[in-house]
Amino acid sequence: MNIAFSTFLILIFLLPGIFFRRYYYAEEFSKEYVKESFFEILFSAFVPSLIFQSIWFYLSKLLGFPVDLEVIGNLLAVNPLPSSFQNVSESSAQIIFYHFSIMIAASFAGHYIKQGVRLNKWDRRFKDLRFQNSWHYVLKGEFFDFPRSSYDLELDNVEDIELIFVDALVKTQEGTVIYDGILVDYELSNDGGLEYISFKEVQRRFMKDDFKEENKWESKSKYYQIPGHILVMKYSEIINLNFSYYKLIYDEKESKYDLELVK
Repeated sequence: MNIAFSTFLILIFLLPGIFFRRYYYAEEFSKEYVKESFFEILFSAFVPSLIFQSIWFYLSKLLGFPVDLEVIGNLLAVNPLPSSFQNVSESSAQIIFYHFSIMIAASFAGHYIKQGVRLNKWDRRFKDLRFQNSWHYVLKGEFFDFPRSSYDLELDNVEDIELIFVDALVKTQEGTVIYDGILVDYELSNDGGLEYISFKEVQRRFMKDDFKEENKWESKSKYYQIPGHILVMKYSEIINLNFSYYKLIYDEKESKYDLELVK
């Protein structure tokens, strides 16, 4: 058996599964795909590849372009017949179309199956379908829908959340500081942990100031506005984070929108 050629055929066989997983683990869940090793990706691509290859095998047969397994088996032999290579050469257009179409279909399937899982909230309801980006579920408030969540929303839904307010406790040379702001975005590290988090409309206060007046925690005069559009903070510098999830409500008396914690 030609080891190099057989390895090439195995890779070709696994390509649909690789494309499927690449588009299933996309956007905010792309790190789940990237952090795996090459062999882990190949192994996890086997089942979807087998499904797509089986479907395309029977479809090509119905359309009058059957896959010749005898030719493939002969190509894997120690001394393949020249006629097998000639057959591949003569059918190169069909072979290219076969693999191109199956990879396109696998990509679309990965994308739309992910959309279906997300739209139907199956990843929140079923742990086996949950993506490994746990920070996404915390930062977007989707953990409220987890079956094991000890904090249920009785009056509102996760979709009602319009704004997420973040308190970040950071230790500096001048003392411990609390940064308050509205969540804008986040970035994951290669191992799936939180790398950066960004805020807007940020203000800060020193914790030491909160104990100067009989342990009173609220004192607007002790907040300092930080000018700028976005503040990006490294997660490694943060001691802890506190999240508050707000919805918009319309005050008819005042004719304006106000914020209220989801319940």
